[in-house]
Amino acid sequence: MMRKMLVTGGVAAVLLTVVAAGSATAAETAATKGVITRDSHSFSAPTVYSPPVSSLKKDQVVETVCFMEGQPHPGDGSIYWFRIRDDNGSSFVPRIAIKPPTDIRRC
Repeated sequence: MMRKMLVTGGVAAVLLTVVAAGSATAAETAATKGVITRDSHSFSAPTVYSPPVSSLKKDQVVETVCFMEGQPHPGDGSIYWFRIRDDNGSSFVPRIAIKPPTDIRRC
């Protein structure tokens, strides 16, 4: 009886590990599309004082990964920044420069 319980417990632990790993991967790749609302730049950190990464054009569609708080943007005072991914890698766009997807998650 004890041997059967140990095997069952081991199988459950393996299944939980596989499910947890699958969920993390799905969350990381669940980026959706946002639209740039004005010509702008993306930045290496959620502040206009960080180095620019990409030049973005109005109406450009970008892969939007998540949002977070950062430096209040001088243009609108919003503290929200969106992590995007493009050919230049991952960077941040201020809220004033993007129409984010409605189902975006916090970073």
